[in-house]
Amino acid sequence: MSIDPNIFQIIANGKPVRIFLPLLDRQERARAQCICRDIHPPKFSLIFKSGVLPLDDLDTRQPCIISIDMGGPTISLEAMIQEISNPQTLQMILQKSISHEQMREFFRIDAVTRVISSSFHTQFVNQDSEPWAIQGETMDLSGSGILAIFPNPPPTEKQVQLEITIPSNEPETVKVIAHQVRMQQQKDGRYEVAYHFDDISDEDRDKIIGCCLVLQRKLLRLKVQILES
Repeated sequence: MSIDPNIFQIIANGKPVRIFLPLLDRQERARAQCICRDIHPPKFSLIFKSGVLPLDDLDTRQPCIISIDMGGPTISLEAMIQEISNPQTLQMILQKSISHEQMREFFRIDAVTRVISSSFHTQFVNQDSEPWAIQGETMDLSGSGILAIFPNPPPTEKQVQLEITIPSNEPETVKVIAHQVRMQQQKDGRYEVAYHFDDISDEDRDKIIGCCLVLQRKLLRLKVQILES
């Protein structure tokens, strides 16, 4: 990941963006909507609605992740808070721009949680086939897909529905439409299956990415503790 000097040329002043804000003494991050303005690369401002910023809890030592929907590919940035200029404005400085592929790898984290793969039936798709569902566990999790283990091989249909339990302090389930990328039988007889998300809401993707950030931070803290010991 590196800084793209031209990244701000395609971001309009006043562009709405989503941000993941690091919090003091807490694993989770706060998600918020804001406006990107006053762009003078690598510096820019983020404007929030009144009362949205958790001012007393912001951890300015940790980077923020900013997601920008460009009507096709999503651009993601890593930036530091330079100054809290008023209760609604953060002054930022860009650290890294993250491509789609880098984003996928950056937010791919080892995570064991429940997943159910089931048939995806609509008025036009698979309406004549029998419904099925298989419960398994994820091996890793990302904003664009999962790697999971199942006791039996899930049918290789064009699209399936996944119900994923997000391993957060207050677990919740998200539902996505996905397709199978690959499947491989393991020595213990179980099946390792990779899925790529085809249809997922922005809100659910944010929940998964936010969870991955929390897990990533835990792993980094564990690494530091091991090195210090």
